[in-house]
Amino acid sequence: MKKITLLPLLFILLTFGMQAQVFPNPYCEIADPSDTTVEEITAVNFAGTNITNNDASAVLINKTETIIGITPSETYTISVEGDTKGDFDNDIVAFIDWNQNEVLDDANEIYEIGTLTNSTGDDGVSVSMDIMVPSDAVLGTTRIRITKTYTDEDSVAEIDPCAIAFNPFGQGIFPGYGQALDFTLNVGTLTTENFDVNSFSAYPIPTQNVLNLSYKSEISSVKIYNLLGQEQEVYTQNKTASTLQLNVSKLTTGAYIVKLVSEEGYYSFNMLKQ
Repeated sequence: MKKITLLPLLFILLTFGMQAQVFPNPYCEIADPSDTTVEEITAVNFAGTNITNNDASAVLINKTETIIGITPSETYTISVEGDTKGDFDNDIVAFIDWNQNEVLDDANEIYEIGTLTNSTGDDGVSVSMDIMVPSDAVLGTTRIRITKTYTDEDSVAEIDPCAIAFNPFGQGIFPGYGQALDFTLNVGTLTTENFDVNSFSAYPIPTQNVLNLSYKSEISSVKIYNLLGQEQEVYTQNKTASTLQLNVSKLTTGAYIVKLVSEEGYYSFNMLKQ
């Protein structure tokens, strides 16, 4: 048996470990990147957090440093913008690894958001949908991937988290036109334990048209419920902020419960609308 010293072995193990963490590990690459024509995703907004991209060369964009906190059984809106390079259609799909098994297209993990048409990516045109976090989603950080793929009635886009591909005239699957973008979700159960009530203010109460909220850290979303627990209004920010002005003029006169979510937890309080 050959003698293996500890130092070289340690170097090999460390090197292997570092290689194993290279993006997009542990998730799949996009197949045939050199044969895929990049047409960029320019913006994604999820749960009030906005992610922008101007990289028109990479087929898979790494935004995993962006971590968005979400809660099981809660519903969040996702919207996507992108450059279709003219009057063409692009299928927009989200893949979310809720069970954290490092596979992005298990059952109930695929969300066909919609078809983006004739957009420059900076003209405000977007597609969106509401996504409910499964009640049994595994807690902790996980991956979400957005794909944008050219499609038409004769050349249908493939729904595949590991490829930007289409089937031109039914002749088989080929690399297509589009881009993919990854970021991170943190599935957790928010509590009131870490919320600093002394650093929070809401005024005026009672209120008529505008409710002002202020907290020491960023507020990501606010929901207003009637006393029956029915959701009345949802406010999300394109960019999270620690101060918000909410237009509540459409609410009828009465008592409501306001629930806000911050990066530290959530807090609920009563509001009287005049």
